[in-house]
Amino acid sequence: MIHKIGEALFRNIGLKVVALVIAFFIWLGVTNTSNPVKTQLFSNVPITVVNQDAVADIGKVVEQKGNGTVTLRVTDRRSVLSRLSKSGTDFYVEADMENLNEKMNTVPLTVTCRNPSVTWDKIQIQPASLAVTLEDKVEQTYVASISASGSPDSGYEVGSTSVESGKNIVLAGPASLMRRINQVVAPIDVSGLSENASLSSVLKVYDKNGDELTDAQMSSLEFKDATGTVIKDHTVKVYVDFWKVRTDVPIKVQTAGTPAWGYRVSSIKTIPETISVVGSDLALEQMGNQFDVSDVINVSGASENVKQEINLDDSLETMGNLRLIADADPTIEVEVTVEKNGDVTLDVPLSDIEVTNRPKGMDLVITPADKVAVSVHSEEENGRPLTTNDISLSIDLSKCAEPGSYEIPVKVELPDGYELAGDVTLTIVSSKQEPSTEEN
Repeated sequence: MIHKIGEALFRNIGLKVVALVIAFFIWLGVTNTSNPVKTQLFSNVPITVVNQDAVADIGKVVEQKGNGTVTLRVTDRRSVLSRLSKSGTDFYVEADMENLNEKMNTVPLTVTCRNPSVTWDKIQIQPASLAVTLEDKVEQTYVASISASGSPDSGYEVGSTSVESGKNIVLAGPASLMRRINQVVAPIDVSGLSENASLSSVLKVYDKNGDELTDAQMSSLEFKDATGTVIKDHTVKVYVDFWKVRTDVPIKVQTAGTPAWGYRVSSIKTIPETISVVGSDLALEQMGNQFDVSDVINVSGASENVKQEINLDDSLETMGNLRLIADADPTIEVEVTVEKNGDVTLDVPLSDIEVTNRPKGMDLVITPADKVAVSVHSEEENGRPLTTNDISLSIDLSKCAEPGSYEIPVKVELPDGYELAGDVTLTIVSSKQEPSTEEN
């Protein structure tokens, strides 16, 4: 039986070998046609530096040259290449400082691929080694500044912030790089938050041109806190205290001194009349229902109105955990009205003014747009106080029939025993109305 099988296998052996060779070349042709060998480039693959302690023992530190990335040239079947990420994340490029060539100041690079089908012999690295510079190691302390991004929940702002391990960050690295460092920043995202929180922050380092250090430069730095504890992954914890926003807070300003004889302070007005502040619960409680300005307006010997600008930052410095809302202008304008004894200023709404001869076909813009101030003097020292119901105002707009800007006097009728303490006028800009267009 065995003899017959052997005889069948070796019968026409030459033809069978030829058939096998032909089948192989057919298979090879089909494979190269449907799944050919190709070369693909993977750019900007990062280099990971390991065993940097190997040079620390000689009191040196390594600074990488270049941008810390390589280009990989991979030659393999199309089916294999198609399974690799185009971003190059399937590859790991390593520079082991234990293999440093001190004469050439280079470190050979090795590469591995997560896909076991791609072996090292199918990969070319450009460049094949990492150029480095050995420098003296320098240590310096920086104060970390906290940078918050995003918008907290409505009605809240970021109040106080602090790095939990301490604001001082100790950096150690190559002398040439350390000379270029300007700032260490701890960024945090506070989007949608309103409750106090401890947030993770990956430290960023900026040079004196305001540019962020590259990954390669960051890898040559050592991060520690003030106690010498190594900061792993450049990550610290930032504690954030959120403060509440309070809007429409009235401003109160005090005066000092006495006006000239026969005069008095009749009113104190501020522009704006209210402000919005943000503060801790305790600070808002201590502030109360109004904001008391620490600066006072001196009216000693004044016989006319006193105007002065005040910066609220001076007042806020005396209050703990309280500030204006973000981007608010801290400057306010204060006007102290000084009037003769017996004088009174009444604010009359424009709607109470009788208008005559209003021109047709003209648009009128009136300033002030809401009310007009009428200053009245009492001829009797103890005359009764007036109200807006005691006076009547009227204005003739016939001058506004032509386009232009006009200062129109307002006629004021007063009870007996009173006289105007100053002229009353309205500024009116008159322009022709635009013809209306109606669709047919």
